[in-house]
Amino acid sequence: MKKTCIITVLFIVSHSLVSAQQEKIDTLKMSLNKHSINLSYGILSASLSYESLFQGKVFGSRNSTIVDYGLGGLAHWDGASPFINSRFGILTGSGRRHFEAKVGACFFFAGDMQNMLLPSGSIGYRKQKPGSHFIFRTGIGFPDALYVSWGVSF
Repeated sequence: MKKTCIITVLFIVSHSLVSAQQEKIDTLKMSLNKHSINLSYGILSASLSYESLFQGKVFGSRNSTIVDYGLGGLAHWDGASPFINSRFGILTGSGRRHFEAKVGACFFFAGDMQNMLLPSGSIGYRKQKPGSHFIFRTGIGFPDALYVSWGVSF
């Protein structure tokens, strides 16, 4: 009887310790809003994009994947070219300051760069507090060059 009680107590204590560890790991996940609309201004470009955030265990508990789709225009020495782009990336961190990196493709559908499909990408800094609707981003990429971006998440 004593052995059964001791084994039962040890099982309950070890199970509660494991459960406490699992809860702590889950609280490290970011609680950012899943969707956002961003307006970006670059040195020679401007764009409007929709972004979707997927929080999972692909890159670890503190990282998330991003997919964005955008429409914009690029001004350059030969004129201007409107474009659409699609990118996939990673967002790191669990607080309000994040590093983001994206890669994808950019298609110019009019202007002097018409029918050109070029690689698109960016790396940058994002300030997005968990639970907040405001997003501030800055970084470097193509077709954005150096950019500043403001967004609303929901």
